[in-house]
Amino acid sequence: MNLLILGITIFFSIHLVPIFPLKNILINRLGENKYKGLFSLIALIGILIIIYGFSSVDYYPIWDPLPYSKELALTLMPISIILLVAANIQTNIKRLTKHPMLIAIFIWSFVHLIANGDLRSIMLFGSFGVYALIDIIFSKKVLTTNSTANYTLTKDIFVVIIGLLVYGIIVYFHQYISGVVIF
Repeated sequence: MNLLILGITIFFSIHLVPIFPLKNILINRLGENKYKGLFSLIALIGILIIIYGFSSVDYYPIWDPLPYSKELALTLMPISIILLVAANIQTNIKRLTKHPMLIAIFIWSFVHLIANGDLRSIMLFGSFGVYALIDIIFSKKVLTTNSTANYTLTKDIFVVIIGLLVYGIIVYFHQYISGVVIF
């Protein structure tokens, strides 16, 4: 359990740096590229510790998953993946949602939280969900998308198609990654 907590702490600590003036101090001292490299390295270390920590913690049930949680996940996860794809492409989806990646993370964490009532899942998915909500609420990020610009529908259709393809790949490999068969 300690490794899972350590990994979560490392991962979210580095992701909270941009909220504080520390980011600008580090960029001024290290330069933009070195800051991004250090940020990515620390985040990767956090993720690797989370994965190892999660797999090393015994299953300890807190609640039974809701009876409709699988159907809800199957309904909402494609939306989550589409939003995740839209986060890096200038589309109407991004323009209208403002924070598609954070919304995607929140949806992902929510459906996994209600589908898994064990302690390690609550810690993992709960922490990602809380972080996404906090970041959405307190986000000071300057959006690169012009909120009044309209983009062609073909870009949105492209994002939806890519999102659904990625979702299909995730569904197929989910059992190999997590041990949970979706279908």
